[in-house]
Amino acid sequence: TGTDMKEAEKHINAQYVQNSGRVLRALGMTVAEFNALGRQISQDEQLKEKVMEQAYLYRMAATINMDRANLIEDPASAELLQAFRKDKLHLFCESMSEIEQLRSDQIERLKRSLHVDKFPANVNISDPGLLPFLSPKVRAVVEAFPLQAEDIVKKHGLQSDEFNQMLQATHSNPIFRWKIQKEIRKGKEPAEAS
Repeated sequence: TGTDMKEAEKHINAQYVQNSGRVLRALGMTVAEFNALGRQISQDEQLKEKVMEQAYLYRMAATINMDRANLIEDPASAELLQAFRKDKLHLFCESMSEIEQLRSDQIERLKRSLHVDKFPANVNISDPGLLPFLSPKVRAVVEAFPLQAEDIVKKHGLQSDEFNQMLQATHSNPIFRWKIQKEIRKGKEPAEAS
């Protein structure tokens, strides 16, 4: 039956390729053009984001125009929504971990650059009132951090407002904060074990 499974898999793959080609030709495109377009989009982050947003809007429009069960009444949809929420939570945790690592690395570099062991506990170097008094090198690092953090958030597939809402929830909702801390600890375990 192993040979039969492989033959069935080959048949399914061939059917998929054939049907995909038909769809592309119906849209006035060749497979080669589609593949070239895909490569071009994957190399341009702004274009990729626009295409993903447009695809999302098309999916939403198709969903709205379809006769479907209400989300609450459809157990499969409820499970999908829950999985989506868990995925967003995971992306938020990955973003938080990477941003914290960036912050920690930058502070260490600044301490080495300024030849100090630690910054005074009562001084926040990102305080806008303190910014004019910082050296140009330190000021550049402090001013670049929010942009770098936003790039990290986007790299992990979140929008800034989604990230900020979840960040606010970590401050105001102790249960959500516990979930985030648990997820971050879980994400660090394999790295520490290796």
